[in-house]
Amino acid sequence: MTLKELEKDVISIAARAGKLLMKYFGRRMNVRRKGLRDIVTDADLSSEEYIKGELEKRFPEIPFFGEERGGKKAKLYWLVDPLDGTKNFARGLDIFAVSIALVEGETPIAGVIHMPTRERSVWALKGKGAYTLEGRVELNAGSPLSESFLATGFPHGNPELVPDYVRGLEAVLKKAMAIRRLGSAAWDLAMVALGMFDAFWEYGLAPWDTAAGSVIVVEAGARLSEIDGKPWNINSPTILTGKEVPYREMLEIFANVTSYKDPFR
Repeated sequence: MTLKELEKDVISIAARAGKLLMKYFGRRMNVRRKGLRDIVTDADLSSEEYIKGELEKRFPEIPFFGEERGGKKAKLYWLVDPLDGTKNFARGLDIFAVSIALVEGETPIAGVIHMPTRERSVWALKGKGAYTLEGRVELNAGSPLSESFLATGFPHGNPELVPDYVRGLEAVLKKAMAIRRLGSAAWDLAMVALGMFDAFWEYGLAPWDTAAGSVIVVEAGARLSEIDGKPWNINSPTILTGKEVPYREMLEIFANVTSYKDPFR
């Protein structure tokens, strides 16, 4: 895929999926439970169906896998979250996003995040930089945690991770200028890439939550790893990303106060 193809096709697909979501937003809709403390709405399903159809039309050789209805994975495939922040969306809270990633093996190589309520997109192609309509996005090294504005997410679907997460949260809270929990990892990652958040961390996210955002933050100039510094991939159980200075300070904090070990490694 070229940057031109990404900008011509995938960004417009994400933006139109966002417009579709806005037709549902603020209205009554069917809300169904799925898994532990998770839900799905008609809007999720409609957005995924639209994105799948458009990607298959433009890129018939690349398989599609979506959060809601699955699909096919291959060496190269699309990985899509059609509505990241479904609980926010269902409650009328306007923080949610569309996330579309192109994944090679376990590594995202292209990504688009669209925030419908802001009518704003950020995108990246591996090795080619991160962009918005205003131009290329390039982050600075950042400031110490005492001057940093951070984002996080609670491991609500993984209660066994809560004690370790809380230890890390407490330690970071004592040093950071401010921490926010917005309820959409894709939105948080977009905000890191745009420099609105200085860093972000979370436990227990799914691949579709982070795939697009991971390539975008790296191409914008942020650091990315698991919370213990191990290389990150779409199946990683934790994620830590941020500007150089707060990222390194957070790595040190987590090394000293958390005991997290990936049970599958």
